[in-house]
Amino acid sequence: MPLSSLRTAVWRHPHLLLAAKTGVAAGVAWTVVQSLGGFVADYPYYAPLGVVVATSTSIVGSMRTALQAVSAIFTGAMLAVLVEVLPLPGAVAIALGISVGAVVATAPLYGAMGNWVPFATLFVLIIGGDHPWRYAAAYGGLTALGAGLGIALNVALPQLPLTPAELAQHRLRGQLADQLERLADGLQCGDVLSPADWESLRLALIPEERRVEELVQAATESRRANWRAPRWAEAADRREQQARALQRLTGCVDHIIALVGDADSPVHADDEIAAAMRAQLATAMRAVAHMLRMVRGDLNAPRDPAAVSAVVEADLAVIELAGQAGRVATIGGGRYLPAAAIAVALRQAVEAWS
Repeated sequence: MPLSSLRTAVWRHPHLLLAAKTGVAAGVAWTVVQSLGGFVADYPYYAPLGVVVATSTSIVGSMRTALQAVSAIFTGAMLAVLVEVLPLPGAVAIALGISVGAVVATAPLYGAMGNWVPFATLFVLIIGGDHPWRYAAAYGGLTALGAGLGIALNVALPQLPLTPAELAQHRLRGQLADQLERLADGLQCGDVLSPADWESLRLALIPEERRVEELVQAATESRRANWRAPRWAEAADRREQQARALQRLTGCVDHIIALVGDADSPVHADDEIAAAMRAQLATAMRAVAHMLRMVRGDLNAPRDPAAVSAVVEADLAVIELAGQAGRVATIGGGRYLPAAAIAVALRQAVEAWS
């Protein structure tokens, strides 16, 4: 595979580099434990386990997860030791240890690693045997060792996963454009969406919108403690700006769907004014959809003439829609205010992405 293709694949799929880093660190952790000898050599697999737990695309995230996991392990181990002191049958001791561990695991201190508390309790009670402290030290200590190696590799080779966020934003813009065009077709064909249809349209945006938000948050966290972050600061800032713009766009389109999907709206009336308004609404929606497809995500980057033309056309179409909506709202005594509301929503969309 050419170097450029490999680089592109890593940018698009940061988990590939993450997997490679995790594998290397796990191998190193295994080798280090083998050289230590002593009782820890009986449990060498916990060091690679610590690597798997701690390694992520974020240095800060790796450190947080490692600390939570090791804290949970030692907490569970202490619970097991305390339970073993009590004169209880094996089954009762396990039941008590797991129950208390499950309650302790809900503490915010352990975050997503809380489940490791009862796991550690169970392992120490069953595998620790006559030397629970020795097993607990090997379990927690080797996990911490592996986590430290994983963090060290993350610090040496940090990641800043911007491309997945950009691709997700591109998909969401495409969905927004598709929905505007579908609404425009429905207006011109007289095909009023049923409540179930327009609710389905609104819900269709939610998964991709959440995906964009998650990826942008991940990229933002990856900048912390990342010595490579200043190099990509401008691109990372653009991703965050685009995320905010997409949130506004999604809200605009959601508002438009709700208004157009209302079968009782005067926009769907059977008269010349309503017909002209529907035509102007459809024109503006298509123009905004075309703008979304043509304008690249780089808000501060130079645009090609076609993209500039698309923005100008969308702006003019929305201005015409707003003017017509204002006129008919006056003539109709406020009956066409929903059309004016749609014009405002489309104006917000143009401003958000122009």
